[in-house]
Amino acid sequence: MALDSNVVGLTGTKAEVTATNRLQVITGTDAAAAPADVGGVRLFGENDTGALTGAVQLVSPEVDSDYRVRVAPDLILDEEHFNYTAQNTGKHSYLTTTMTNAWTAGQLTTNSGSITTTTTGTVLQTYAFFPIVGTQTLSAEIVIGFSAQPQTNSFIEFGFMLPSTAAVAPTDGVFFRLTSAGLNGVASFNGAETVTGPFPLSGGTGTWVYTNSKRYLFIIYCTATGAEFWVDDGTGANKLGQITRPSAQSRVCMSAALPYALKHRITGGAAGGVIQATLGAYNVRQGGSNLSTIPGTQGSRVFGSYQGFSGGTMGSLASYVNSTNPTAAAPSNTALTANLPSGLGGQGAVTAAVAAATDGIWGSYQVPAGTANVQGRRLVLRGVRIDAVNNGAAVATTATTVQFCLAYGHTAVSLATAEAVAAKAPRRVAIGFMTWPVGAAIGAQPQSGPVFADFGDAPIFVNPGEFVQLVGKFLVGTATASQVINFTWQPVFGWE
Repeated sequence: MALDSNVVGLTGTKAEVTATNRLQVITGTDAAAAPADVGGVRLFGENDTGALTGAVQLVSPEVDSDYRVRVAPDLILDEEHFNYTAQNTGKHSYLTTTMTNAWTAGQLTTNSGSITTTTTGTVLQTYAFFPIVGTQTLSAEIVIGFSAQPQTNSFIEFGFMLPSTAAVAPTDGVFFRLTSAGLNGVASFNGAETVTGPFPLSGGTGTWVYTNSKRYLFIIYCTATGAEFWVDDGTGANKLGQITRPSAQSRVCMSAALPYALKHRITGGAAGGVIQATLGAYNVRQGGSNLSTIPGTQGSRVFGSYQGFSGGTMGSLASYVNSTNPTAAAPSNTALTANLPSGLGGQGAVTAAVAAATDGIWGSYQVPAGTANVQGRRLVLRGVRIDAVNNGAAVATTATTVQFCLAYGHTAVSLATAEAVAAKAPRRVAIGFMTWPVGAAIGAQPQSGPVFADFGDAPIFVNPGEFVQLVGKFLVGTATASQVINFTWQPVFGWE
């Protein structure tokens, strides 16, 4: 049965029907020419409810010229949880002008001395810089609280910035700034600032306030052309404000990459009272690209390459003392002999021994045990390299041959550790042999040269509290007087 009713628009124009009496609609062939007339559903997602700014924000996903929806994962660039009690000097720079910070279990506290003196300050920043690339989004999530309400002449800034010296304003970047007037968003283009003004309380009016000592999650989304500032008070994330690239600028900030930093400074006169910022954690990530990474690579990026992580030993983990030659020692089967490298790689010297069935520990490292104040991280070994030279005396009467393996996973230092319900024996992976023929001179490398074991797609995982050791055994040799094998060993590793 045909439709007998007239379909009339607001202008009084009637809808048409086709030659077969069907209602005429826009088809796929001419939809691009008349998108406003398409009788379809447009897809939008709610980016923000507008609870604070008063403006609901709806955003549509994008498609490319081949009709694919634009999607991308987040790439983690950095992550830090301040659950330790001393600065991670391998990851963070710390500058002070009279004011100081304190590291306690669970947080970093600025102005730990509770001073109010003018022209003072402190800044903690990452050594790492994070890129701002086109429409890709550089994001920071920051868990932070404040001990008191804003104080006159006190400025607390956190986000992506070039912090300069401790007692002056950042010279470039995108960051939050707490002043006596309230919390603001700032985009600095080589010192020329665009400021949101104090963030609103609700519906675009009032001034946003915080509860003293409560931890909030603050979020920055930054692209080359703009920045957004968000807060999550535990009930959900809300947009506080945004900054669009000023028309006279090529980018929202001049820097192409920026570190994360937290700055607390007192300028313009003595502070009206004491206020402290308590930083619990931060996360830096990049969205908008289809970059991916394996956990071990991500761990090296976040925790540091070939160095200790937060809460553990700072600096290099390799036992390699500057400008110092190792002292020769005889390896033991049950302990690491003094003077042999007690690190994750390093240099050492082993006295030549008579051929025997004894495995000796040439180098040893224990992965830090996880505690409330030390991060429990798995060590990922992707390979190990050993190089050695004959030293002290030429090889005499009998060739010298050493067999190497990697021992790992045991819960006590001794290679004789037995498997039990609450203990693990060492697992072994063969690495290779080194041989020096009779007459090999001082300084000679083994006949086959350095040994490299590549674990490739089957990496070795060593858990917190477990050991990893370089093990050597003299298969052929004599205890030639003064003969020493100088060696270096270097695991290829990362953290997860």
